[in-house]
Amino acid sequence: MENSSAIMGIALLALFVGPIIYMIVRHSSKEKIVKKRLHSLATENNMKLDQIEITNSLLLGLDSNAKKFLIIDPSDHTKYEVIDLKNVGQSVVAKSGHQQKIGNKNKLALTHIGLELLKNNSKEKVKEVIFYDEDDNDSLDADAQLFMANKWDKLIKSNLSA
Repeated sequence: MENSSAIMGIALLALFVGPIIYMIVRHSSKEKIVKKRLHSLATENNMKLDQIEITNSLLLGLDSNAKKFLIIDPSDHTKYEVIDLKNVGQSVVAKSGHQQKIGNKNKLALTHIGLELLKNNSKEKVKEVIFYDEDDNDSLDADAQLFMANKWDKLIKSNLSA
């Protein structure tokens, strides 16, 4: 009876823990593939990434020495853009939203967060990196995405030509 109880306990443990371990292994293997793709694209464009960001909705890389910013479309890893930060004059976190109806009514309920890269001596956009869009199913929590947008804004501003 003791052996059968132990075997049943191990079987139940494997039944409940097995799928969790499978998901962790699957996620880490996908992340390794994405990192490998990110670094191979950086190598193709003579970049050595010192900052990277991998989320469901963003794949970003920054080379501080070459002053280049790599943006990869997460839905299609063959589409990417390399932005030379020497041609960017300003970086701004753009937010839009509406007043909250519940809770703190003075706080803005964010519907869109983007990082706008503007050309030298003009207000013309070079690129907008969208961190959060309410209509997009890939976006995570707006506050977390705002924190990430501010982090990348500081990184890019520190790499802009003075």
